[in-house]
Amino acid sequence: MVSCPKEGKRGGGRMNLATAAVCLAAALMCARGQLAGQEKDAAPEATLADDLRALAVPVRPGYADRRPRLLFGPEDREVLAQKAQRVPEMWAEVVASGRRLGGGLPSSEEIRAGRYYWRIERVESGALAYFITKDRWFLDAASRWMVAHCREDVWGTDYRPNIDLQAAWYLYHIAVAYDILHDDLSPADRQMVRDGLASHARAIHESFSPSSAEKYRYDQNHTYIPAVALATSSLALLGEVPEASEWLTRSYAVMRRCRYVLSEDGYYYEGYGYWSYALHWHGRYAEVMARATGKEFYDLPVLRENWRYARYLSLPGPPYAFDMNDMGRWSGTRRPSVSVNNYHFLWSAGKALNSPRSSDVADFLSQRCPERDYPAAAFLAFHERKEKNLPLLPAFHHFADHDVVVWRSGWDDDATCLAFRCGPPLGHSALAKTRQLKDWTMNCGHVHPDIGGFWLFARGAYLATDTGYTAEKWTRDHNTLLVDSRGQAMDGSYWNERGFPYEKLDACRIDRIKLTDAFCFVSGEFGSAYDRVAPGLTLRRTVAAGKEWMLVADEMEAAEPRTLTWLCHSDAPFVREGSAWVARQEVASLAVCPLAPHDLDCVSETTVVVAGTSPGQGTPTERGYHLALTSQKARSVKLITLLLPLGREETVSRVALSERTGDGKTVVTFAKKTAAGTAVITVAVDTGWRQAQGGEPVEVRVSR
Repeated sequence: MVSCPKEGKRGGGRMNLATAAVCLAAALMCARGQLAGQEKDAAPEATLADDLRALAVPVRPGYADRRPRLLFGPEDREVLAQKAQRVPEMWAEVVASGRRLGGGLPSSEEIRAGRYYWRIERVESGALAYFITKDRWFLDAASRWMVAHCREDVWGTDYRPNIDLQAAWYLYHIAVAYDILHDDLSPADRQMVRDGLASHARAIHESFSPSSAEKYRYDQNHTYIPAVALATSSLALLGEVPEASEWLTRSYAVMRRCRYVLSEDGYYYEGYGYWSYALHWHGRYAEVMARATGKEFYDLPVLRENWRYARYLSLPGPPYAFDMNDMGRWSGTRRPSVSVNNYHFLWSAGKALNSPRSSDVADFLSQRCPERDYPAAAFLAFHERKEKNLPLLPAFHHFADHDVVVWRSGWDDDATCLAFRCGPPLGHSALAKTRQLKDWTMNCGHVHPDIGGFWLFARGAYLATDTGYTAEKWTRDHNTLLVDSRGQAMDGSYWNERGFPYEKLDACRIDRIKLTDAFCFVSGEFGSAYDRVAPGLTLRRTVAAGKEWMLVADEMEAAEPRTLTWLCHSDAPFVREGSAWVARQEVASLAVCPLAPHDLDCVSETTVVVAGTSPGQGTPTERGYHLALTSQKARSVKLITLLLPLGREETVSRVALSERTGDGKTVVTFAKKTAAGTAVITVAVDTGWRQAQGGEPVEVRVSR
């Protein structure tokens, strides 16, 4: 049910002893001692049906009596008109999007198929343009589009008609436009749009049946995007459609669970591409619910801390972000650059939580990629503020829940940027949550089997790369390890985690770390990810790096003799040059120097992935190149590999490996020839270093 509490009264919710115990455990587990930051007085119960028995949505008194109400009120028109004058470039994008409504109505077949479903944003921009300018052209054009869509009984024929992404896009944006234009629509158009919204909201509502035996993928965008659309349309229809209050309650219950299962460290598990495509829907939900209830909905770790993800995983040059997981629609064999949009929720979070960093990162992304696809949301969210000169961020960060480390030598365009991942696909906190929520099944289909993987950008080029969106997820397509030529968890499946104990993936973790301005040292254990290949395997990767170098040490202990294969992918073929394998690109090159053992089998090949965006519908496709270094069979194997980023005219020579007497540090010496002369660099790394022992795990000496 929907409740309208008196001022100051908190929303309802039941907490039994079991739930209280889970809350306590989660509080101890979370770095900030907070559950998932949603309703601070109640965690979700075991099932959606359990939640719905006592759940109430605390809508503010009088909320349903005014228009517009979803994103702003009638009193905000003059404020928004003044904002349009202050940020004319952003406002011009809103007007341009609204003007595209005049290009002709989409056909019935196009609407039903959802072929260009993202274009429905135009009705929101058109409605906003009308609200501010009162130019009836926008009202008439937006009305025609809304009516044309609401005449159709099917939204999205390709996959889960009426309840998936196409339907959600239509439902949300038409609901927002309906709310803005409500009082100025003709009675016939208002009725047509209202009936269309109700019909399609009803379909999504029924898809979240609490009596269903189906388990829901609360983490996944195919669940939370329709739920956000349902919540928004419910709020738009409150007071007009009797069922709307029930729809709101159910969408609120679903979203509590969706919000609860996301990360505790701000990291978005589906990758930078899906971060841009999907996570903003959690921001859209927080925005409409905060206005409807008067409560704070942005104070959720994945929203509060997400500015770190957006900034730290960005790169100073193409492809402009680490391309972990399903990311990038390749054109043949050509790597795509990342075009980011929908970062507007970072401004909203900045305003709601008084977080200058969040707003600052949105500014950074706006300067890099001005928002042209969803300009109304960007205009409304844009955070105008006087103070923008924040202290320089540390150039490194550890996302502790997901165990992902990002290190940079600085924030300049010539920075060396390294990422290393050694954690489970949905983070460590997900293990307890999946035990608590009995109706949740994980869907990590966009996460790849790349635990222990590294990525490297240096000298203005992407040097140690990834292989993009694939229909089959194989460990061999990433910069990690194979055991007996086989990979991690359910290797080759679209869902790497499905059918594999999450406890085994949760056991993969970073347990030794030291990050400074001068160097990165990080070490993690991930043998349990290969439990189907080699039960009881111990496998550790240690990565140390500075601006000019990167050292990788891999140690395997197995019950029986096995091979260990080291992999590195790049956009150029690896060619033998002396003792190194060099992948030469136009701007820069990557030299890989295998140091130990000396009897490795070295193979340089073109990488062929099973490309595609849907399970079971892949096509073998060439994507870059890789170097594979394979040991001889043994119970105990230790690989030492040096990676060196090289500028266009730089070369490397005299690479040597030794072990220092006394402290046992691994010592690597190499000479790098540049235009300024030759430098001899000596790096000493304690691969067994632990925080408790103190001291520095890395020493670097340079002589010229």
